[in-house]
Amino acid sequence: MLKIINLAIIVLLINLNITAPSLGASSSTTQDIKFGVFPYKSPKTIFKLFNPIVQKLEKQLNCKVTLVTAPDFDTFIKRGKQGKYDLAMPCVMCYFMIQPSGYSVIAMGTPTFSGGVLVRSDSNIDTISKLKNKKIASTMKRSYAGHLFLVKRLSDLNIDPYKEVEFHFLGNLDSIILGVANKQYDAGVVRLDILQNPLFDTIRGKLKTIAVSRKIPQFPVIVKDTLSFEIKNKIRDTFISIKSTDPEDAEILAGLHLKSFVPALDADYNDTMTALKELGFMDNL
Repeated sequence: MLKIINLAIIVLLINLNITAPSLGASSSTTQDIKFGVFPYKSPKTIFKLFNPIVQKLEKQLNCKVTLVTAPDFDTFIKRGKQGKYDLAMPCVMCYFMIQPSGYSVIAMGTPTFSGGVLVRSDSNIDTISKLKNKKIASTMKRSYAGHLFLVKRLSDLNIDPYKEVEFHFLGNLDSIILGVANKQYDAGVVRLDILQNPLFDTIRGKLKTIAVSRKIPQFPVIVKDTLSFEIKNKIRDTFISIKSTDPEDAEILAGLHLKSFVPALDADYNDTMTALKELGFMDNL
């Protein structure tokens, strides 16, 4: 009965799009931890994917860890700038935006990934130069893999990405891929590793890639600078202890499309920051 009540509480919070409290760690020897995850999927999916990590953190830290997401990009950034998260996995751009509020990288997922421009295999579009006056589906305006790298490439070819291309921001990667396959859009910009999802087994052969971005690091694992050195180390160690050789851990990694977590520093994201600076997206953060 208790399990049913706890599950009902979590479902309610998910529907309210606020937080999902953990079910473990009845006693606390350290401060409670609020774990913020960028809203790259629905709240229900985020809570399902990250709850096993929450349980591992609670066991290691011996405290309550509350999983938190946000309804949209701007709300996530606002809360990060307010220091609402003790621990977070933000998008890379998000990290650069909230870093001045006192956050540092301690770990990252592997491997790196790339963004790509997809068109249908039977399309006569085989280069970026042929995207002029075409309808293109992207994830969001601030996504490097899902939009910005193509903006830079178009500009380099003297194609105005804001006037000579019709961008549609769908947010959802699945919608972009299916939209291109179903001829709703001439091209789509996505992170290419998503194509390995079994959902696309029947349409993968109907698509081709005409451009690929530089390698991009995965979402960073970041912590608030005010946390103690001991807590930061325990959080980092919890993430890097998740190994594909363990069946339960392998399920966690598969759900996140990762092979492992490794130690990382702010400097591991310098190349990405440089690329964003070239686009002028670091000027008014």
